[in-house]
Amino acid sequence: MLVSKIKEELDSIEDISQGLLKVCELIHAEMEAYDWVGFYFMHHPSRKLHLGPYVGAPTDHTVIDFGKGICGQVAESGNSFLVEDVNAQSNYIACSIDVKSEIVVPLYQNGNLIAQIDIDSHIINRFQAEDEQFLIDVNKLLAQRYPQLSSYINQLI
Repeated sequence: MLVSKIKEELDSIEDISQGLLKVCELIHAEMEAYDWVGFYFMHHPSRKLHLGPYVGAPTDHTVIDFGKGICGQVAESGNSFLVEDVNAQSNYIACSIDVKSEIVVPLYQNGNLIAQIDIDSHIINRFQAEDEQFLIDVNKLLAQRYPQLSSYINQLI
């Protein structure tokens, strides 16, 4: 199972930034049609998301306001958001004409929403409940593996 492989890889990576990038690389390489994999970090005082490590095509969306786009909606709701067809979403921020579906899953640490993992696919309806559960498990693993993750994010922003 990929979560076990990620855990194994993270056991030897102390640097949080390198660990998050490794997670992106493994998920991107192992999961079919996970075409863009990245993290956005929460900055609650400014109500903005800041792009963290990612794998995939470059994006202009390095800072996103809470409420704007799928990521911004997750920042406000604190709940996962699975989008079968991004073209059917009125509040979607287009990153690429190739993106057809998206899933965003919040990352909590000590009960606080601190980040989110964002996945884009070039296939309509790519993501299902099992993808959401997989990403929830990955985020839980990250929160446990890096107890200083919240402090790390606060220092970056």
